[in-house]
Amino acid sequence: MTSLLRPLALVAALYISVSSAANAPGDGTKYMVVFGDSYSSTGFWITSGYPSASNPMGNGGSTTSGGLNWAGVITEQLNTSLLLTYDFAVYGATVDTSLVRGNTLDVKQQVEYFNQYLADKPDYAPWASENLLVAIWIGINDLGNPFWDSITPPTDKVLDEYFALVQNLTDSGVKQFAFLTVPPFQNAPSFLQSDTRKLVSSISSWNSALKTRTNRFTGANAGVTAQVIETENSFTTALESPSKYGAKDAKCSNADGTTCLWYDGYHAGKAIHKLVAQAFVNALKKSFF
Repeated sequence: MTSLLRPLALVAALYISVSSAANAPGDGTKYMVVFGDSYSSTGFWITSGYPSASNPMGNGGSTTSGGLNWAGVITEQLNTSLLLTYDFAVYGATVDTSLVRGNTLDVKQQVEYFNQYLADKPDYAPWASENLLVAIWIGINDLGNPFWDSITPPTDKVLDEYFALVQNLTDSGVKQFAFLTVPPFQNAPSFLQSDTRKLVSSISSWNSALKTRTNRFTGANAGVTAQVIETENSFTTALESPSKYGAKDAKCSNADGTTCLWYDGYHAGKAIHKLVAQAFVNALKKSFF
């Protein structure tokens, strides 16, 4: 009996060894952590199951695009190696609800979840600085909510908090960042009857300040890289040629995410998300992908 048990024990030990090493730092696995709002949210909740080779986005699967959003397209279609994505983005989020109202977890709280579940490089996500990318796409609600409330958005204070959170992540060992600009969401169907001139100005000011602060941040943190990902071109490309992307015009919306460029009155459909994803990968091809 003993002679039979020993081979079985050896097989079990080998299985455990292979399984535990599946996402080890040297195996080519990469990690992406996403913070943001509904444009990035997938319904992922870290305590409900981790991303894996068979399910690289983890649990969830609920988006506002009618299918895969930009993060899903990158993770499941465009990357050339195993990419495990921890998407902490939440529908309705702002950077900090004490600065701009939001109806859910803000980015400040999302970063707290990173600190709680990922910062210590746990067995289920043994990331290293060279194989982890943090992507942040936020600002739509930070500008949109003040627009609807007819107040001036506190952009400087919000971006102060934004980069304080980025510094917190850097202090935890994160060295690679991608910051997506606020897109021209004034073109969404919900704004068709609105005077959006102030919103357009707010978006321009945010994006300009984001670039300036990113340069300042990288200059103050040796060894850290941060790429600003332009989203305007991805939106404009589709909106100027809707029929090329299967839509009858640039104003309609449909929850199938395909027959119109907009999923609903506020959110882009699959075609625009694919364009954003491709632009994201192109911008980081030499540094991460």
